[in-house]
Amino acid sequence: MSVAKVVHKEVEAMQIASIEAIVEKRTDILPLFEPLRQACADAICGPPMAVYHYGELPSGFLVEAAFPVSRPVEAGKIRTRELEAVRATTSLHQGPHETIPETIVKLLDYMRTHAGTLGGQREVYLTLDPDQPERNVTEIQLVRHEWDRRLAEGLERTLGATAREQVMSGIEQITPESSLEVYTAWIRDAMDRLDALTDDRVEKYQIVSCCAHVFPGGRIAHLRGIYEQRRDIDDVLQEMYKDPAWYEDPVRQGNVLHMRKVPYDPEGYEQATTPAERRKAYCHCAFVRPYLEEVPSELSPTFCWCGSGWYRRLWEGILEQPIQVEQVETLLKGHDQCTLRIILPLT
Repeated sequence: MSVAKVVHKEVEAMQIASIEAIVEKRTDILPLFEPLRQACADAICGPPMAVYHYGELPSGFLVEAAFPVSRPVEAGKIRTRELEAVRATTSLHQGPHETIPETIVKLLDYMRTHAGTLGGQREVYLTLDPDQPERNVTEIQLVRHEWDRRLAEGLERTLGATAREQVMSGIEQITPESSLEVYTAWIRDAMDRLDALTDDRVEKYQIVSCCAHVFPGGRIAHLRGIYEQRRDIDDVLQEMYKDPAWYEDPVRQGNVLHMRKVPYDPEGYEQATTPAERRKAYCHCAFVRPYLEEVPSELSPTFCWCGSGWYRRLWEGILEQPIQVEQVETLLKGHDQCTLRIILPLT
């Protein structure tokens, strides 16, 4: 196996015809391509690919096997949709599909030390040879979660274009090749500039919560379906309690949910011998962990509104109504855990 260099690219939007499947391992995807190829026929205009939808299921992976197509194809389980444009960190993998994780690990190691964070995964099978798998060539695309773009959009939507320009000052110098240290320093300064513009908690919530990673849509749709049956929050909570690793066992008091985030590294959290080690093992955010050595931190607690966006998307998706989130404890304020209150609309 050889690993080519890391390439950053902008992947254009495209029309794909795809089949969704639940798989246990990567090679389970391959049998899906032949019936898809036959159904799409002369509409195919690019190599086969897989789009991974992580976190949608308690076990296994939800994957789309797909071909780019020049016209819609609808047949049986095949559906045509627009695959959105993304920015991706990529590398070519040559060899059997069983060894693709080795390249993914190297790409992830690269992303952990550079600007940006993971937002998804795609694989494009440039050469697919079932008889001689050592000839396979696969482009691994790790989709970048564009935290700064989301911040810019939230700023303009909430405070206007001038505020966006002020807070986003210097972002043009940040590239995918920038180090994590350079990027987190820019984030720290951006939060300071935001704090200088407003001390309104609601405005900060509206701006920064939009930067959070996107909660898996399939999970939201599943819980939304449960809620629609009787419009009962307790029904949703009972379903959540089946999967505490994802939903963290919210405690309800009236229309308020009390949440405590679970540690990112539970074993490291339990074995930590210093407060700084405990905080780093607890925190889920790569942008925050570098600032947890000292308390109070150099990074403003305003940043922690980002984490509230994870719960905002979940509950606004379930209820299809706005909710409020209140920070109670955060690591950046010197606490040893992160807790919050989710205020649901009265029904």
